[in-house]
Amino acid sequence: MTKKPRIRAILSDWGKVVVDFDNRRVGHALAQISRFGAADIHEIIFKEQRELFDAYMRGQLTTDGFRRAMLRCLQLTHAGAGTAFDRAFADVFTPNKPIIALWKRFRAMGVKMVAASNVEQLRHGQLVAMGIHDLFDAHCLSYQVGVGKPAPEFFHKALKMAYISPEEALFIDDHEEFVDVARRQLMTGFTYDLKDHAAFERFLEGYEIAPYQLA
Repeated sequence: MTKKPRIRAILSDWGKVVVDFDNRRVGHALAQISRFGAADIHEIIFKEQRELFDAYMRGQLTTDGFRRAMLRCLQLTHAGAGTAFDRAFADVFTPNKPIIALWKRFRAMGVKMVAASNVEQLRHGQLVAMGIHDLFDAHCLSYQVGVGKPAPEFFHKALKMAYISPEEALFIDDHEEFVDVARRQLMTGFTYDLKDHAAFERFLEGYEIAPYQLA
């Protein structure tokens, strides 16, 4: 009988894997206090000001700097606008219960769990409040490490946090481009689809999921 390859560490994206998210919710929330409609707000934040959004995601712009820039672009000047923006920008997530249950089970088994996500400080705070942060032993987060996927340096940092050989690490993400980078670094990779969790369960059948510290 052929021995299954062993996985002892999982490097997991957050968005569209552990949680679903919908950036359109930001526009819908802010449209209640802005002169702009929901679609226009989405366009401004995530397309017209994409460079600022990406800089914030990589930790090159502070939360205060990002907030002030967005309030200016959206012409939000009334008292409490900053608090309203923070709440709207962060509250975009829905838990993916099948993956959360699986990650809890694997961590209880002793599998090394490393978060590997492009995420911003405000949204990280929301994920902490939701308990997502606590599913993991270590956290390679773009705004904290100063680089994001698909830069190879990000994957080096995430794998270093796992303290394991790449052959025993599984990288899971919803972006095939990112998974390809992980594979080039000799990790096992899987492109996750929220609409087909069963495909991931079938994929795992081909591997031995083992504790990080062997008995």
